Amino acid sequence: MNRSRNIIIILIGLFGWPATTAAQTITLDNYLSGLKQSHPLFEREALSVGVEEFSRDANLGSKDWVISSGPSFVRVKPLPPSILTAPTVEQTSIGLEAQRIFWKTGGRLGVSWSTDLLNQIDRPSIEGFDLGPAKYYQNNAILTYSQPLLQNFKGELDRLGYDLGEYSVKSVTIQSLEHQEDFLLNMGLEYISWVLLVEQTAIATERLRLAEQQFDQAKKKRAANIIDEVDVLRAEDAVRIAEQGVVLINAQLKGKRAELAVIAQQADLTGMQPDFDLYTKVTIPDFETAAADLRQNSRILKPLDIQRQQLERQQSGLDESIKPQLYFNTQIALKSGNDVFGDAMGLNKNDLGASLQFSYPLGNRAARNRAQKNALQVRQVALSHEDAALALEAALQSILIQLEDFERALEVNRRQIETAKLRTQEEEERYTKGRGDLAFVIQSQDSEERARLTYAQNAATYQGLKLRLSSLMDELLID
Repeated sequence: MNRSRNIIIILIGLFGWPATTAAQTITLDNYLSGLKQSHPLFEREALSVGVEEFSRDANLGSKDWVISSGPSFVRVKPLPPSILTAPTVEQTSIGLEAQRIFWKTGGRLGVSWSTDLLNQIDRPSIEGFDLGPAKYYQNNAILTYSQPLLQNFKGELDRLGYDLGEYSVKSVTIQSLEHQEDFLLNMGLEYISWVLLVEQTAIATERLRLAEQQFDQAKKKRAANIIDEVDVLRAEDAVRIAEQGVVLINAQLKGKRAELAVIAQQADLTGMQPDFDLYTKVTIPDFETAAADLRQNSRILKPLDIQRQQLERQQSGLDESIKPQLYFNTQIALKSGNDVFGDAMGLNKNDLGASLQFSYPLGNRAARNRAQKNALQVRQVALSHEDAALALEAALQSILIQLEDFERALEVNRRQIETAKLRTQEEEERYTKGRGDLAFVIQSQDSEERARLTYAQNAATYQGLKLRLSSLMDELLID
C-alpha cells in the first residue's frame, strides 16, 4: 500500500499540485494578452485589413497621369493622279500625350505634343505657280480640357470605386476584430477548463487523503480486533478508487496545460498554475441597458451598417449614371511649321476651340434596373440588421437568465456541501463509537466529493457564461 501511495505522490508531482501549493501563476488577462502577442491569428487578421486597403488604393490609379506615345509612318499614292499632287506622299509623325482625371471636378485634362514631316516625293512643278515646299515640318502643342456638367459632375462616378473600397476596408477591419475576439473567447473557455481541472485535482487529492486516513485507521482497528477484515478491504477499495480518480484527472490536467502552452507558444506555462477564482460572483447587467448598448455598439451589427452605407453610396453612383452626359470641351493649340526643321519649332500660331457634347440613351433601362435592384438590396440589409439585432438580444437574454439561475444553483450546491460535510462527520463519529458501518462513512465521503465536484463544474459553467457575456458585449477585445 505504501508503494501505491508513493506512485500517487510521484504522479501528482509530475502533473502538478493543486493551486494551493507554491507555484508561478498566470491570470486569465495575462494569458489572453500573451496570445495577442504570440499567436499567428492576430497577425493574419491584421494582414487581411492590409490586403483590403491595397485593393481600395488600386482605385487611386485613375487619378494618375497617363502617358502615351507612338511614332507612325504612312506612304500614300494619291488617286486619281493630278498634275498638282505628287505620285507618292510620305508622312512621318511622332507624338507624346499625357492625360489626367481630376476627382474633385470630374474633368479630363490632356496635354500633347507632336512633330510631323510631310514629304511629297517627285512632286511636279508648274512654272509660275508656288506649290509650297515638297518637304514640310510641323509641330503642335495642344491643351484640352473636358468638364462634365450633368453626369459625373464633381467626379461623383470617378470616386465611386475608391469610396466603395473604403467601406470594404471598414467592414474587413470590424470582421477581423470579431474573429480575434471569437478566438479569445474560445481560449478563455479553455483557460476556465484548466482552472476546473486544477480544482477537480484538489478535490480528488483531498478525497484520496481522507481514504488513506480511513484505511490507516481501519488497519489499526483490525490489529486491535475491533473491526472485521471486510472493513479493511472496504477502506482499501476506497483508496484504490480515489487513486484512480487522481491519476485520471491529473492526466487531463497535464494535457490541457500542454495544449494551452503550445497555443500560446509559452513553454514555461507547463509549470504554472492558473490564478482564477471559480467561485467569484459576477456582476449581472440590466437587460434593457445592455440590449440598448448592443444595438448601438455591437461589433456584429457594424458590418451590416457599413454594408448599408456602401449600398447607399453605390445607389448615389447608379442614380448619377442615369443622368444624361453633357460635356463642355475646350482646346488650345499652338503650332508652327517650316521646310527647315529648326525653324519649325517657334509655335507662333494658335487655334482655339470650344464645344458642347450631349449624350443620353433613350429609356436608359440598364442603369434604371441596376438602381432599382440596389434599392432592394438596401432594404434587405436593413432587415438583416434587425434580424441580427434580435438574435443578439435573444442571446443576451439567455445568458443573463442562465447567470441568474446558476447563482441560485451555486447557492444550493454550497448548502449541499455543508450538509454532506455534516453527514460525513456524523457517520465518522458513529463509526468511531462502534454504532455505524464503514460503508456508510465511505459512501458519505464519496457524496461529499461529488457535491464539491458538482459545485466546481457549475461554477466553471457560470464563469464561462460571464466570459460569453463579455464577448457578446465586445469587452474581451477593445478596439
